[in-house]
Amino acid sequence: MNKVIKTRGRELHFYQSELYDPRKNPRQMVAHQATEKYILYGGAYGGGKTAWLCNAGIYLSTKYPGNVGYMGRFELTKFKASTLLQLLKFLPPELIDNHNRSEAVIKLKNGSIIFYGGLAGDNEQTTRISNMELGWFAIDQAEEVAEMQFLLLAGRLRLPLEGIRYKGLMSANPDPGWLRDRFIENTKPDHIFIPALPKDNPFLPVDYEKGLRELYPEPMVKRLLEGNWDVSLETNYLIPYANIRRATEAELLTSGDKIAGVDVARYGDDETVFIVRQGDKVLYMESWGHEDTQYSAGRIARLIREHKPVQTHIDIVGVGAGVFDPLNNEGYAVRAINVGEAPLDKELYANRRAEYFNALAKRFEEGRIDIPDDPKLTSHLASLKYTFKNTKLQIESKETLRKRGGKSPDYADALMLAFIPIPESGDYAKIPVTIFG
Repeated sequence: MNKVIKTRGRELHFYQSELYDPRKNPRQMVAHQATEKYILYGGAYGGGKTAWLCNAGIYLSTKYPGNVGYMGRFELTKFKASTLLQLLKFLPPELIDNHNRSEAVIKLKNGSIIFYGGLAGDNEQTTRISNMELGWFAIDQAEEVAEMQFLLLAGRLRLPLEGIRYKGLMSANPDPGWLRDRFIENTKPDHIFIPALPKDNPFLPVDYEKGLRELYPEPMVKRLLEGNWDVSLETNYLIPYANIRRATEAELLTSGDKIAGVDVARYGDDETVFIVRQGDKVLYMESWGHEDTQYSAGRIARLIREHKPVQTHIDIVGVGAGVFDPLNNEGYAVRAINVGEAPLDKELYANRRAEYFNALAKRFEEGRIDIPDDPKLTSHLASLKYTFKNTKLQIESKETLRKRGGKSPDYADALMLAFIPIPESGDYAKIPVTIFG
């Protein structure tokens, strides 16, 4: 049955179970008490975040008969091997009417339904979620998924059930991406972050944290045991989030000629992005999607006439050539950029894209860039990862980024294109590799 406890004048709700008692974990209590619609709980290993997530979902399903919830993680296999086992551990069998594992749905005897699945962004699962009307959703290890999956689920919180309180529940370890921006750095309305550390969880082995501190290197200790969101465990993020935030707060002066960059949309949810900068400062951004190259060429021509850049750099890989050619034929000052061609410095870079992006990252590191505080731009920049191919720097491809649930970094690519120097200018020099992390 549901348990309600009065504590400090507020009600604590959870499903009473011999296996779960958040009164012994003060941070879980705070998370259960939170009145905000969207709750992010965790931020370290061993804080009891998955146990809270499952029991919060169970409470919502038993509190409101007929409720519909969705639980997920980026990979379905990981969800089944971890989160689902926790859910079934805490969900009393006598409440379950039917568990259809092939359909990934649990039906309760009070009419509530719990769907579950992976959030890797495949079309079948996206279509399934798009057809749902939910009362709550829960994402375990939310740092693994892209913000678009969160927004997709948030848009389904519209189940017509009298007296219902809609909830979006998430657990996560520290990550420099969209979660930090949405819940910590620039907290959105009706959002709350509740940190939880191993020391908050009385059910861990006595030497749990001590053992991991002896085993983990310092960055892992700070991030995964101390919950420090400023430390990147992944050493292969190209531009540290702290540098991105600093660039949004910069107030640099404009100087010199205007240069524009255009990343042309290829398909699906991609956007064509037009960015104009003058010196170190971005002056203007505009984007659009779901249009053909003829439309985009005309719109870019209008933007060039309006903002008067001395040169506009267009990525001609893919459909970009269909935009560049008519603009070039009409006499606009456009420059074709093939980011896949051989780099200027063949010893350090895998291709021109890696070379250009490294130069952009160098600007962020040195504080020589001023960008607008736009959520898409900052999110796309924060998602960029690098690797090495035969000792040469390579930026993660858009295709690989999509496979791990990310969105094509169109804004980041347009910014990179805008900051490519004009060949005749004095700063068109090779920039040595700088690895950030």
